[in-house]
Amino acid sequence: MASLKGNNTCSSSIPDRSLNLWDDDFVQSMETPYEGSEYHERVETLVNEVKMLLKEMQTQDCSLIERLEMVDALQCFGIDRYFKAEIKEILDYVYRCWDESVGLGLQCESITKNLNATALGLRLLRLHRYDVSGDVLENFKDKNGQFFFSGENKDDDENKNEEHVMRSMLNLLRSSSVAFTGETIMEEAKLFSSAYLKQIIEKPGDTYRKSFVKEVEYALLYEWSRTFSRWEARNFIEIYELDILRLKDKKILELAKLNFNILQFTYKTEMKKLSSWWTDSRVSKSIAGRQRTIEYLLLAVSIADEVDFSSSRIAVAKTSVIITILDDLFDDYLTLEQIELITKSIVQGWDISLIQNLPKNFKAAIEFCFKTVHELASDATKKQGRDMMQFITKTWTDYIEGNLQQARWNKSGYVPTYNEYIRIAATTAAIGPISLHAILLAAPVAEDNVIEKIFHNQSRFYELIWLCTRLVDDIHDFEDDKLHGQTSSAISSYMKDHPEFSEDGALNHINGLLNQFIKELTWEFLNPNNNLLDWEGLSFNINRGMQCFYVFGHGFSYHDKGVKERIFKVLIDPVKI
Repeated sequence: MASLKGNNTCSSSIPDRSLNLWDDDFVQSMETPYEGSEYHERVETLVNEVKMLLKEMQTQDCSLIERLEMVDALQCFGIDRYFKAEIKEILDYVYRCWDESVGLGLQCESITKNLNATALGLRLLRLHRYDVSGDVLENFKDKNGQFFFSGENKDDDENKNEEHVMRSMLNLLRSSSVAFTGETIMEEAKLFSSAYLKQIIEKPGDTYRKSFVKEVEYALLYEWSRTFSRWEARNFIEIYELDILRLKDKKILELAKLNFNILQFTYKTEMKKLSSWWTDSRVSKSIAGRQRTIEYLLLAVSIADEVDFSSSRIAVAKTSVIITILDDLFDDYLTLEQIELITKSIVQGWDISLIQNLPKNFKAAIEFCFKTVHELASDATKKQGRDMMQFITKTWTDYIEGNLQQARWNKSGYVPTYNEYIRIAATTAAIGPISLHAILLAAPVAEDNVIEKIFHNQSRFYELIWLCTRLVDDIHDFEDDKLHGQTSSAISSYMKDHPEFSEDGALNHINGLLNQFIKELTWEFLNPNNNLLDWEGLSFNINRGMQCFYVFGHGFSYHDKGVKERIFKVLIDPVKI
């Protein structure tokens, strides 16, 4: 197999960021057997067998926690798509047992509240848009405001009681990750459970199961709003392998592994196409910018991971590459006059004649961007059955004009107020182009008025996605942006409005705003009264994927921020079966 190596062909002021880890020879050499029909046939057999198991659970006297843990496992493995009807039947039953004044016991008729069942039930019911309130957790606080452990797990075995307490705390922490704005009790649950669990994993020795410690570590790093299905599936396959007694039937784990590897085969095929596309473009010969084609495929997988969404994933990756080329050109190479010229050429219908006098290398990079957008527009037109260029040009115009305004601020050294900045910066997060290209290739025919409402009027749902993406980038890219001479950011603007704040104080404030917006976005998405279209989940997942990329810092600019490991685990290395 070819070696994995960097491919940096140009010297630049940003050599550490321009490095490409994924050599085309390495990508093209990747092999996997999981395209074979025998694997798909085995999946079909396993799906039918697990469906029978789920039906048996509904007819047997299984506890509520057993039912909930089964649904949780199917979701964590990313195989819940096979069992939508069965999961709905289980959760309908759980919801009938739900009591806002008590929560859940171990059995439907139980009058004894159980923190473990209630916390897990709250999370799963909310994720499936059942109307449940976090206030139910108030039932598990003592007179001093501390959470206590209540349930029917009175066992003589001290280890089992301890395990029940730990599991209750883990599910309390996980339930807090689907908090809505204003739910103080959920924030209290997060603080209390995370403090307890951090003490657990810091204890030396083999006192606690390795699988539990690994699950706690994952939950502390990747709350629901900062992870995605394929990454979660890989982690939970590894977690459940360490505790083989946890699953009711080992066939569930086999199905999870096969499903993971079969999907990974599709992603590897896409990797090869994208790597060839990028290598053939020779843009890296023109400018030394960030080369992140494979990283952007991982982002695309976080947005839409099913086989049927392959064209959307390719579009997300290509769109993100274009955005990065433009971003690096604007930040490190072009004069303000040149940026104005490129902006004018896009606004006037991608008029290539306007950039003929640019330096040859810059012109080649821009022409590649224009060519790619037209190819994506052609694909969207075929999918939608009518010309989509007007919508595509509009969203790219908004993005490029926002970048022009930021370039003017940066070139002049002007620091805008926070309100000035955020009006422009939300569009420069580029969620408009990324989500539009993805949706046009994923959705059935979308009516013009629907597209207008979403992308032109900026509904609160989409506005929050843009704001969350902008703020997380600013928080983690602030120091790097200063090195590149950029004066505009949410942090610097907030410090201008509030000169009494230090840099750390402003960062903390913007981080608080981000967390507040994430909770509001979670409400917009999970609110049972909101009639979001099915494919709008792709747009929501853009934010989850983006947040995951920034868990350890700026994952798009630097390879040592956890992204390399995720690429290997999600896109390259199959799980062992």
